[in-house]
Amino acid sequence: MISKRKVEERNQRKLAILEGSLRVFNELGIEKTTMDEIAHESGFGKATLYYYFTSKDDVFVHIMEYGWKRLWEGIESRVVENIGPRKKFIGIIRKMGKIVTEDKILYGFLFTAPNYINDPNKQPWKIYQERLYAILQSIIEKGIEKKEFVDLNPNLLMKAIGGLFHQLLISNEEDLKDNEFEDMLKNFLRPKK
Repeated sequence: MISKRKVEERNQRKLAILEGSLRVFNELGIEKTTMDEIAHESGFGKATLYYYFTSKDDVFVHIMEYGWKRLWEGIESRVVENIGPRKKFIGIIRKMGKIVTEDKILYGFLFTAPNYINDPNKQPWKIYQERLYAILQSIIEKGIEKKEFVDLNPNLLMKAIGGLFHQLLISNEEDLKDNEFEDMLKNFLRPKK
């Protein structure tokens, strides 16, 4: 039986490898990155790297899953709140914005990574990504139904939200104030009456 301390040490090593990999992927691109570079940047030998990950693709998959799972878990409490769609939607988007701005390198990579792995059976992060999109879509639809949002195509709003996150990733702003965030969404949300 593995001790709790050993499990924690393994998790810390794995996280260090993922963080090092992310830096290399971000600098060189996925295609040009090698396991040697990942091992070097992570501060481990290749044997340690291969103990945790079988290939560069395996590392990529784990980074994607780690980031999307972290985003999903970060907004979970907002999803189950018993509040109106408008307030819930803004709360979720604000929480996502906070998570994204706290780790711009990870989320910049996640939101812009090419479809490097096309096999749907090797995309475990899609579970979290699709869940998140489905939740947002249903909140938008409920908000339109309750006349809390402008009646528009929910896909258009989702694209606008994508633009918002792109702006968060490239801006130097650490956090948006409530009124600034509301201003960014005012063209899509109907003011409460």
